[in-house]
Amino acid sequence: MAAKFILLLGVFGWCTFSSALPDDRKAPIKIISDRAEQNEQEGTATYEGSVIVQQGSIKINADKVTVTTNTKEGDNIVATGTPAHYQQIQNIEEGLVLASANTINYFLKNERIRLIRDASLEQNGTTITGDTIDYDLKAETVKASSGRNKKNRIEMVIPPTK
Repeated sequence: MAAKFILLLGVFGWCTFSSALPDDRKAPIKIISDRAEQNEQEGTATYEGSVIVQQGSIKINADKVTVTTNTKEGDNIVATGTPAHYQQIQNIEEGLVLASANTINYFLKNERIRLIRDASLEQNGTTITGDTIDYDLKAETVKASSGRNKKNRIEMVIPPTK
């Protein structure tokens, strides 16, 4: 289970944020929550109540974190909150990556991250927001959607170069 969290925590970001700090993967994972439950038969572990997951520079804050193993689509990790937050220093030059959404869903087998509802991704002043943001780690692509609500359009802010 710890290895799955390492994968979850080490890959958030988007295409220009390719490498995490090397020490993050070597650091111990610390999970703090009000409640925890593991179901071996169903292949789930659930942490609830002001959940904090930390490993090196990586930090996730959520109301609930669920890890599901051995599913048809592969292992899946879901962090939910109003919103759930993720942060990591990908590399010293690029600075801190900040992501938030009501649901942060990571599909390990497909190497894909989905931020759902009130999604936001930011680094070095560049921000993208939308209803849903998908990041394909293999293809290094980001897709954002306004969903069915046409009033909430995608917004991307790119700061001027220095």
